[in-house]
Amino acid sequence: SRMHERVTGVTPSGQPYAASDPALLNWVQATATFGFLEAYAAYVAPLTDTERDSCYRDAKAGAALYGATGSPASLEEQRAFFAEMLPRLEPSEIVFEFLSIMKKAPAFPQPAQLAQHSLVRAAVDIVPRDVRKILGLAPRYGLRPFEGRVVRRMGRRPERIKLRSSPPIQACLRLGLPEDYLYRR
Repeated sequence: SRMHERVTGVTPSGQPYAASDPALLNWVQATATFGFLEAYAAYVAPLTDTERDSCYRDAKAGAALYGATGSPASLEEQRAFFAEMLPRLEPSEIVFEFLSIMKKAPAFPQPAQLAQHSLVRAAVDIVPRDVRKILGLAPRYGLRPFEGRVVRRMGRRPERIKLRSSPPIQACLRLGLPEDYLYRR
């Protein structure tokens, strides 16, 4: 996109980059998809490898619109891509600046801001262990035991909201089932 064309720079270690670089776009897409998938799996409901494969495959069309034409199309491809990129990762103070900004930025309405620090730590917690080690994300940046329970409750709550226009309810209605059929446990 034109916006990506304007973003260029040099990493702290002297490596030039351009946001429009297809390899970088693929990395951003892969990490974004990984983040959403693993956050859902960790804090809402477990996912099978088949469900993860579907998500990576389904994300390809949208990714291509942004120039990420080589992003992973399966869990196996994602794992191979991460393994390929691992040696290129390096520690940077920018990671810690970003985490600090995310803890302070008003991302939620006032009452929910109390949980923002926990949500940032939850995001760090799903980063693969070998990546956390390279980046210097010590255990103190991850979730504390009690926070995990809070984050899971927060993550699961929206799953229980029944919107008549939502795909699960629409599917139930098409099949002649009660609209809350998929929400029963």
